[in-house]
Amino acid sequence: MGKIIFITGGVRSGKSAFAEHYAKTLFGRHQKGLFYIASGVPFDEEMKKRIRRHQNDRERSQLPWVTMEVADDLPQATFGADDIVLWDCITTWLNNVLYKTEQSENRYVKIQQSIERFQQTVGRWKQDGAIVLLVSNEVLDEASSIYEEVNLYRELIGKLHQWIVAICDEAYELDYGINVRRK
Repeated sequence: MGKIIFITGGVRSGKSAFAEHYAKTLFGRHQKGLFYIASGVPFDEEMKKRIRRHQNDRERSQLPWVTMEVADDLPQATFGADDIVLWDCITTWLNNVLYKTEQSENRYVKIQQSIERFQQTVGRWKQDGAIVLLVSNEVLDEASSIYEEVNLYRELIGKLHQWIVAICDEAYELDYGINVRRK
């Protein structure tokens, strides 16, 4: 049986660096596959810079990262015993799902189907023995919004985070580069 590690925190809290360091430590022990699932979409200059910074960090690590770009679908890859999978980040993935379904008929059904596929996929990876690090943003500390879409997003990510924490083996919250283990 594999393991799921949940890592959350605010913007620029150090969660990605923590997750990459954790994956590096695990890789040193297991030395099997090392996979990075990236959900960022370069839609503006700031996002392009963030994506490039993450790519540079992985290149500098001199580890054999296999990067998969996953905007809103799920990776078709199968991960097994001792594979290390770092997915950065779940909030971006969910945002991309919302954007993709924005003009769709049966939008809420399609969103729910995407979330259920995510849950099944992550559960299968764990069952197959992979060590999965899921990085996500903490967005629930903000006040409710006047915008329906923002509140929908907060509701969905809140429920998804609760599901992840319920099934994960470890959960960390980062603030200012300091991690606190919650589970």
